[in-house]
Amino acid sequence: MDLGTEVVLLFGIHGHQPEGNFSWVFEEAFEKAYRPFMEVMRKFPSFSFTLHYTGPLWEWIERERSWFMDWVGEMVDRGQAEIQISGFYEPVLAAIPVRDALGQIEMAKEYVRSRWGVEPKGLWLTERVWEPQILSLLLEAGIEYVVVDDYHFICAGEGEGELGGYFLTEEEGRTLAIFPISERLRYFIPFRPVDHVMEFLRSHPGPGAIIHDDAEKFGIWPGTHEWVYRRGWLRGFLEAVEGEPWLKPLTFSQFMEERPPQGRVYLPTASYFEMGEWSLSPERAWEFHRLVEDLKARGEWERYRPFFRGGIWKTFLVKYPEANHMHKRMVWVSRRVAHAGEEAKRALYRAQCNDAYWHGIFGGLYLPHLRRAIYARLLEAEDKAGVDLEGVWLEDLDADGHEELILSNGGCLAVIKPSQGGALVELSFRRERVNITDTLARRFEHYHRGEEVRGQSGDGTPSIHEQAKAPPLHQVVYDPLPRYSFMDYLVPKGFSMKDWEEGRWDGVRLLGAEGYSLSQVDEGWRLVWDGEGDLVEKIFRLVPRGIEVFYTFSIPEGAALAVGIDLHMPWAGNAQVEVGGEMVAATKGRLWGQVGGWICRDPSISAPVEVKLGGMGELWQVPFFTFSQSERGFDRIYQGTGFLVVARGEERLSFSLALRQEEVRDA
Repeated sequence: MDLGTEVVLLFGIHGHQPEGNFSWVFEEAFEKAYRPFMEVMRKFPSFSFTLHYTGPLWEWIERERSWFMDWVGEMVDRGQAEIQISGFYEPVLAAIPVRDALGQIEMAKEYVRSRWGVEPKGLWLTERVWEPQILSLLLEAGIEYVVVDDYHFICAGEGEGELGGYFLTEEEGRTLAIFPISERLRYFIPFRPVDHVMEFLRSHPGPGAIIHDDAEKFGIWPGTHEWVYRRGWLRGFLEAVEGEPWLKPLTFSQFMEERPPQGRVYLPTASYFEMGEWSLSPERAWEFHRLVEDLKARGEWERYRPFFRGGIWKTFLVKYPEANHMHKRMVWVSRRVAHAGEEAKRALYRAQCNDAYWHGIFGGLYLPHLRRAIYARLLEAEDKAGVDLEGVWLEDLDADGHEELILSNGGCLAVIKPSQGGALVELSFRRERVNITDTLARRFEHYHRGEEVRGQSGDGTPSIHEQAKAPPLHQVVYDPLPRYSFMDYLVPKGFSMKDWEEGRWDGVRLLGAEGYSLSQVDEGWRLVWDGEGDLVEKIFRLVPRGIEVFYTFSIPEGAALAVGIDLHMPWAGNAQVEVGGEMVAATKGRLWGQVGGWICRDPSISAPVEVKLGGMGELWQVPFFTFSQSERGFDRIYQGTGFLVVARGEERLSFSLALRQEEVRDA
């Protein structure tokens, strides 16, 4: 670098905690990352930077650490910090209705105006998910610039060495500035020693070196609190920047005031590079990962990198049916509350928080408390909106080309999928704001294969992308189908609870996989599957506090009909299953034998969930756990308890399964 050439450092920080996260997680993140980071930054008033926190985090800080808001105000007032916004509750803007995206952006802008008296100009694009159609809504919302990754520009044909400032994109002549974050800087800061980072900045080819990344990297990611604060990385970095006359830190808005755009660009649908791997199907993701590693080992990665693209964010809605159902329920509720007041819309916006809808290096969709929060907010939105809760809808809710049956009353909501075994996909209780069928199937993920993951060479601390992870493969079991309830199976003689528990489904046949016919009858909604010599008929009826299901079936002699009911006990550690007065933990397996029903007691739900059998069946109880990667390694997570009712012997048998909540009695 010519020492007479000035390099501008654009340093941005993004802090986020998802809707529904535990209070202790907010507390730990604040004490280990957010507070110490700002403590150090306050001591370097000449270091300009850009700050983005999401709505859930701002609300927690304002409620629990209100003095921190004054710290932010001091840095804003002296021009050190610029406040960026996103959709207030951190939605993926391309994945929510336009009216909601505009509403969330305006909510975030008003929050900043009312707290610090400034008009935010820039937007942090959640998970950097760019789709061309969001340009018009950003322009309509009055956004002046947005921050994405350099990978977006590389996908558009730009060279990495040409990315040292902002570009303009346009629609009908209206322009928006777009800044490219340096992937190399994302992997350098704060993980490499300060002198390594400074050497990289010295050799930077463009006028601006751009870093905008997670605040959690500065204290929450494994090993970073020790490295960044106790060993002084952050202070050392700020001192080094302060001591170099050729390096000038600016906010993004300050840079735009001083420098012209580098050119014009039209970006394709993209996110950051890693998202492309995570969103692929498991087999494709594994092939993608191995190919990238092979090219790196051969020293050819930089040559081919511009031509490598994986999946897109919305592919998660194909990869995980549970995420798709939750997403389409959100869109459905959005339509129902579109003209509602502030409280209903705020609940809906909370339900649009992105984390629970996907899975990458963090838990995301695999974390039950995040999914539970989404369903709770969707139920709250309908309640606050005052919409009519009584209704029946036949529509393609999940956008797969087949109609679902939605039954709703003042007590609960049920979604039934005739095209997939006549299954109950959702049963939500309105008063408790809980979906008790919110389970997640055990799936193969590409990282389950395990390998010796590359480690960081040299000094510093490894990022979570570089730390070795090895799954406990001997404990991993996969489900062949989603864990929906009232799916019906023909099981062969000799099929045992152990087979079911360990995923050995040889000889088991899902009845009605090609779909059940649906009709309305006096008793409710009738679903029928008529195979070659096999017949299953079930009638669903919604009642004030639950759902009743009446079965009639005819199957071959010697076989058995198994009806699965998968329930999620939110407070798994204390949830109990009661059969005939005997209590067993929901996280334990049990072969109960012939029973007439059972009760699930969960202290986080105000009333127990009762299942009654009209007729007798053998009950198998098996909890199921997933193994998913996170920043800590692998998490074993309780996703629910499966109950399989096995009816043997008679060729014809009618019985009912009633999922209902006992009324809470006054003491």
